[in-house]
Amino acid sequence: MKASIIIPLYNSKERLYYNLLSLNNQDCDFEIFEVIVVDNGSNDDTLQMLKKFNSKYKLKFKRIEKNRGIAHGRNEAIKMAEGDILIFHDSDMIAPKDFVTKHLNDHKDQNVVVCGISWKRIITFYYEELEQSGTNYELLDYLSEDFKKINKYPIIKKQSIIDGSYMNYSFDLDSDFTKTLKGILNNYRDNLDEYVLSWRLFITNNASVERKRVLDVGMFDEAIVGYGFEDYDLGIRLYKSGSKFIYDEDILSVHQEHPTNIKAVEIGTNTSYICNKYNNIYFIDVILVCMAYATSINLSHLNELVKDINKMLELSYFKPLLNIFLELLQIRRKQFFKEDIYNNYSFIYANNIDVIKLIKEMYILQNSFGIKYFSQAMLGLINDVYN
Repeated sequence: MKASIIIPLYNSKERLYYNLLSLNNQDCDFEIFEVIVVDNGSNDDTLQMLKKFNSKYKLKFKRIEKNRGIAHGRNEAIKMAEGDILIFHDSDMIAPKDFVTKHLNDHKDQNVVVCGISWKRIITFYYEELEQSGTNYELLDYLSEDFKKINKYPIIKKQSIIDGSYMNYSFDLDSDFTKTLKGILNNYRDNLDEYVLSWRLFITNNASVERKRVLDVGMFDEAIVGYGFEDYDLGIRLYKSGSKFIYDEDILSVHQEHPTNIKAVEIGTNTSYICNKYNNIYFIDVILVCMAYATSINLSHLNELVKDINKMLELSYFKPLLNIFLELLQIRRKQFFKEDIYNNYSFIYANNIDVIKLIKEMYILQNSFGIKYFSQAMLGLINDVYN
């Protein structure tokens, strides 16, 4: 078995059906891949749909009675996998016919992580909650005459998934995150090795990696339960342990829009978890990606900043400065998320820093050592924390 497609889900039966249908129309031999669906305790009769679905490929599924998070669901699927390559494809995705072929073609070399385009979107079903949050279904130029405002009413028909015409109705997600990803692609598409934060590209609605590598680095961290960072976390460990990342803009997959249950508190909780987990100067890049938006650090200079940090890590002379930078980042995180920093180590640490001396050192660092981006970032961080 060459590939195992990993699909975790929770209450997304109608979107999963379109996903599985799209995988029924792949242009490769159906003997070379399997699909593994793990249901995280859905109550929408997903299991009955799976039992009736007529797949051309080997379809495995498992139900977990209590939802223990998407990381746990993916890990359960990985344990069931027989394929050498794991292709991560969330339940609400639709795969073009060359999806599996293109992922496998990029794995001709070993120890490669393949990341495809993750920002394609499509509206396939009517959801009252989605309309209430601002989606204007009346503006869709592909509404059929028999369209009804009934929850989960199919706007894109089954035949469109089969013949691939649904792609004509897809669009790019308009978000800051998408703009960041497109910027990375524009700047580094010809030489991704120059981008030292490649793990940011590992988004599990369209990515693939050798099963052995995932097992080697410990699979997904099941302590990450709510929304966000479980894919980044695995990407970090793959990147830091030597995997080569490939960004293939020809590998498409389309996300079906649906009501979201994302909670802001989960993002904050998981951000803090990741920042505590990787609280080490050798993982400052991780803390930066998580928290730079809450600082005065220039986001467009993030790659150059991390290159400066990587150079500094090579010399023990710079480690005290890196430790100060890390601690200030963590203090800024606690300020931003309104964690209690008073009467604890962080507050005492911040008050014991000789800020004037530190500022002078930054000018020396920039003028004598040419470490420009780190110096500027430290000065911005000092301003954030102390003002």
